Amino acid sequence: MKKPFLLITAAAFAAGAMFSSCGPKSVVAVAGEREVSVPCAEFSSDDKFFRGVGTAQSGDLQSARERARMAANAELATGMSATIKSVSERYVNDAGITAADFAQTFESLTRQVVNQQINNVRVACNRTTQTQNGMYRVYMAVEASKDEVLAALERQAAADQRVQTLFDRERFRQSYEAEMAEFARGN
Repeated sequence: MKKPFLLITAAAFAAGAMFSSCGPKSVVAVAGEREVSVPCAEFSSDDKFFRGVGTAQSGDLQSARERARMAANAELATGMSATIKSVSERYVNDAGITAADFAQTFESLTRQVVNQQINNVRVACNRTTQTQNGMYRVYMAVEASKDEVLAALERQAAADQRVQTLFDRERFRQSYEAEMAEFARGN
């Protein structure tokens, strides 16, 4: 009599454990930790904009703002450079270009465009908090239009004699748009 009762109880317990694992998952916090919402963190690169986010803290508000902007610009520049490098590699492969000189020249051109675009970024988010000890914490997100970056790359390529001979604007645009579409699918 006890044996069937134990079997039924064990089966019920196992079924309960099995079905409870199918429900919605709740986040289990680690002792002493809590999840925080970081201002401006929702601004990430997408198919329309390159974006960078930076945070800085200082006793001087202006200093905190400048450092947050520098951090956001650095993240933006890194993202832009990596994406444009990927585009140029795709373009070189698609176009069947083997000239190492073209790749070096185009990489230099890319750095110039990134440096120019960093000066023309728009602040997409800017939040300031003050800590309990009086320090200012600034959260900032900056963005650059991917269309404007493409236009700048095309202008620079058209102006450079070494690149101009191997540069097919339409093929480059197709490589750029393919990379942006792939980027959008990945986010």
